[in-house]
Amino acid sequence: MARPVCQRISARWPMFGYSPPATFETVETFEELLARWRDADAGGDTGALAPLLADGFRGDGPAGRVLGKADWPGRPPSAAFRWTRLEVTPAVGVASGHRDGVACTVVAECRDGRWRIVNVQRGS
Repeated sequence: MARPVCQRISARWPMFGYSPPATFETVETFEELLARWRDADAGGDTGALAPLLADGFRGDGPAGRVLGKADWPGRPPSAAFRWTRLEVTPAVGVASGHRDGVACTVVAECRDGRWRIVNVQRGS
């Protein structure tokens, strides 16, 4: 019996330290996208975030606050992500977990062989 997707991804996905800079052309897997997004978001690096976010990106935060691609990141996090659930199909990836004691879900799409984040939802 095959292991659940989350276990298969966790077994091969490095949790820290992607050294190459994130570029639109080099993000080939959902796992790589998550790692690069996590690093860029944690550092507030808008230059590294821009190619990772879809043009229609929407970030939903507590109390109904909505940020577009130009306004992200909303605030620098104080802790690392702890992914608890990962689901990946050839076209869509969803990662859920916690950061700073709040729930967070990242949704990405793969179009033309390139992964981009379309939505981030953060709880209160």
